[in-house]
Amino acid sequence: MRALTDDENEPRFRHPDPVTDQALEWVLRLQAKEEDRAALNAWLAEGADRGAALSRVLALYDCPALTVATAQTAAASEPSNASTHRTPAATRRFGFVPLALAASLAAAIIVPLLGSDWLLRLRADHRTGAGEITTIDLPDGSRMQMNSQTAVILDFDNGRRAVQLLGGEAYFEVAHDATRPFTVTGGFGTVRVTGTAFDVARGADADVVHLDSGRVTLTQDGTTSAPVAMTPGQTASIDRARIAFLAQDDGDSRLAWREGWIELSAVPLRTALDEIGRHTDRTIVTLPGAALDTPVSGSFRIADADAAIDSVATAAGARIERLPGGILFIR
Repeated sequence: MRALTDDENEPRFRHPDPVTDQALEWVLRLQAKEEDRAALNAWLAEGADRGAALSRVLALYDCPALTVATAQTAAASEPSNASTHRTPAATRRFGFVPLALAASLAAAIIVPLLGSDWLLRLRADHRTGAGEITTIDLPDGSRMQMNSQTAVILDFDNGRRAVQLLGGEAYFEVAHDATRPFTVTGGFGTVRVTGTAFDVARGADADVVHLDSGRVTLTQDGTTSAPVAMTPGQTASIDRARIAFLAQDDGDSRLAWREGWIELSAVPLRTALDEIGRHTDRTIVTLPGAALDTPVSGSFRIADADAAIDSVATAAGARIERLPGGILFIR
């Protein structure tokens, strides 16, 4: 990948980590309206560290604290003799001061509070926002219903029927075709079917699959283990270590989001906040405290997610501190 400069004699700033340096360059390309989605996806496919690096850089780049630090550092580093000072090419072209990035690394501590869905926006064919649930008719006649904060990539070229779940949760009603299996890949495994209805949720630690009707097989990515078959009503998780069946639960409650509801039954407050949080633009930060392990229950409308947060936190005896920008500290 070439260096982004305005002058061949002025090479741009280079980060000591090659992958982070490439991620920085992708950020600058995107800012310069040079987006090439196919090339970006090809680069991301070269290794899992690519996506993580790009996400980190984009989160910092989109961080208000970085903008302030950049301006302050630029002012502080401006030579007294402005007429003899030559601004680096990357700064002139992109308004981006490399020194400011290093000086503002401390701002990274607030990135988890602000969050960033830049990577999903760049890669996804379809995505939903907070509180948004939508149904997509797929090219093969199947249907996909997407929960809040969900993003997918579709591949239906040359007879393929494949969906990559980048994040979130989706329910699939697959048109039967014994000659063309339908696959859904999450973060840890792949669901393979020819015609059935099932739900897949991608989490940080595992993919969770619930089979509503029909039959599916699960495979764990990166292993040679035999596929595991599921029967209707079963729920299974796929993580780095194994595929495991979960305790039988109420399928209607698990799929309540499809009707606009959040159903919680004696789950720890931290789990409840994770589930409710996906349906709101609020940034929820949980701090250590016994209340987070307190079980809570209830039925809440997704449209009333903000009120649901107050309800479960109060029921668990937790304290809520509200900060500007929709940030909630709960302990």
